Amino acid sequence: MLRLVLLLGGAALLFFLLWRLGPSDVLDAFDSVGWYFVAALLLGAAHQATRALALQACVLRRHVLRYRDALAIRLSGEAVQSLTLTGPLLAEPTKAWLLEKRGLTLKEGFAATITEYLIYTFVTAAMSIAGLLYLVVTFDPSATVRRIAIGMVTLCVIFLLVSVIAIARRYYLIGTIIAALARLGILRGRLTPDMTWINQMEDLLLLVFRDSPTRFVTVALLETVAQAVLVLELFLLLHALHVNAGWSAFVIEASIKFFEFTFLFVPLQLGVAEGSYALLFGVMGLPLAAGFAVAFLRRARSLMIATVGLGTLGVMSRRVASS
Repeated sequence: MLRLVLLLGGAALLFFLLWRLGPSDVLDAFDSVGWYFVAALLLGAAHQATRALALQACVLRRHVLRYRDALAIRLSGEAVQSLTLTGPLLAEPTKAWLLEKRGLTLKEGFAATITEYLIYTFVTAAMSIAGLLYLVVTFDPSATVRRIAIGMVTLCVIFLLVSVIAIARRYYLIGTIIAALARLGILRGRLTPDMTWINQMEDLLLLVFRDSPTRFVTVALLETVAQAVLVLELFLLLHALHVNAGWSAFVIEASIKFFEFTFLFVPLQLGVAEGSYALLFGVMGLPLAAGFAVAFLRRARSLMIATVGLGTLGVMSRRVASS
């Protein structure tokens, strides 16, 4: 119900922004993109393909997971996250379940999925810190935007520091959080956690984070490449919209990351994405209609990729049912 309310609220915000910015200006922006959208779609697919490589690298047992299966699982998870009201709450377990069906144990599946997601989040947090600090120093935003940006930077720094300390001290951070939720009564009945199982799963995470520095660096580099592909996609869209990009593409992509995580449970980030991009474009002195168009086009690209992922999920589910 909450996600349905958020979806309806996002739709209302979307129509409000469209009305305020002027439908004709937004339509002109869409028309300017033209065939550049095909390039954006291919780069979006390249982003998913790179993250599939990272997922494969997070599997500790060699030669168990083929790349084509890793890509299919990655696309399937994207479909669940984009096309349902459950977001990552179901997308990540779905990937772990599919990994189990491709030869891993469920424990190994969850470990690989969470490892890839966390390293992606580490790279994202580092990007956000750099982009938001550049935004504050260079564009001198209003006091409110400045406070929000500094708050975001602070949260990212705290997240990275806590993660580094937990990894260095081999501390079961995920298990501690889940145990705290159980004590608060948030996890009950069938959701009551098996702490031994969770700690054993975290041991598999720590094998990558702490005991296999080469593997960790490899995955981090792959996630960095995946982020660079998104920056290139944004650069092309800005060029198509006749917006002087320069460093703006990196700053926008890095700054928008925190908004994406903050509003992770708004389905498709409907309305929220357009508002976030319009806010950033306004701070940087760029056309607001272009910001709205970029957010809308990126959602269209994500939906197209998710539709392909829905097909792969159907194929993999049928294989599981027939085996």
